[in-house]
Amino acid sequence: MSTSYYHYYKWLVLLLLLHTTSNIAANDIANHPAWKKLDAAECGESVADRIIGGKNANLGQFPWIVRLGYKEYDNIDWKCGGALITNSHVVTAAHCVQSTDEVPVVSSIRLGEYDIRTDPDCLRNVCAPKVQDRKIKKITSHHCFNKPAFHNDLAVIELEKPVTLNNYVSPICLPRKAEQLADQLVGDQVVVAGWGTMNMTTEDRADVLQVVSMPVVEPAKCDVFGKGYKVAKSDICAGGQSNKDACAGDSGGPLIKVFDTTEGPKSFLVGIVSFGPTICGIKKPGVYSSVAYYLKWILDTIL
Repeated sequence: MSTSYYHYYKWLVLLLLLHTTSNIAANDIANHPAWKKLDAAECGESVADRIIGGKNANLGQFPWIVRLGYKEYDNIDWKCGGALITNSHVVTAAHCVQSTDEVPVVSSIRLGEYDIRTDPDCLRNVCAPKVQDRKIKKITSHHCFNKPAFHNDLAVIELEKPVTLNNYVSPICLPRKAEQLADQLVGDQVVVAGWGTMNMTTEDRADVLQVVSMPVVEPAKCDVFGKGYKVAKSDICAGGQSNKDACAGDSGGPLIKVFDTTEGPKSFLVGIVSFGPTICGIKKPGVYSSVAYYLKWILDTIL
């Protein structure tokens, strides 16, 4: 066998192997038994129109968004966010569930929140049901969290008791079809929501759920967070517009993208807020854990 033919044959075998491996992985996702839990309820439905640009969300616009509560003495501080994916499971960032000397262990989950000052919440003579609080049954962080540093920042929380689903508490869709599982392209618009810090001059968090739309940007633009840090295939780099960013208190919250489906447009969870610049909204993008990359792990975890 000639050297040139040998190299051609070697590359052909490698391409066939990669194609076969990709098909096996795709089949593992498509036929995963966890979809029975995920398909048990309608997902990605919103009772409100979308508002973008760092403004107040509409009541019921993001019924899957949750708040993570941390017990500090006699109070609960709501420091992180998450996304409901079944009536009993929440996806969030692993760093939000790591107990340290400075950060107590997360103790409760709140759903159906909109304005933290009122319960129930009402807007234009329409009122939502009261918020639902749930204790935590189990927390599973990704086994490779922070290995290497700042990567694999994902966790699944199982609730002690299922939530009651309604127009204001319902799960977001997970990516399932090829279009939804594809890498996010530079320029694609994504949405993030939360009650985090609202600007660069205060530590005060928002009273009303905030929403902002931002573009996916080149991965290299996120290679600015410390010596040796590199964005991986498991990350999404997004943002970089002045005063449009996720910020302190938004960690663990959902990065959302709307896809057309046979049932109409639906919201899908494409990422989880991981980290960003120390000062938010200064034309530096943030890093989000890619849900498509970790989908098999998420499905395995909720079984």
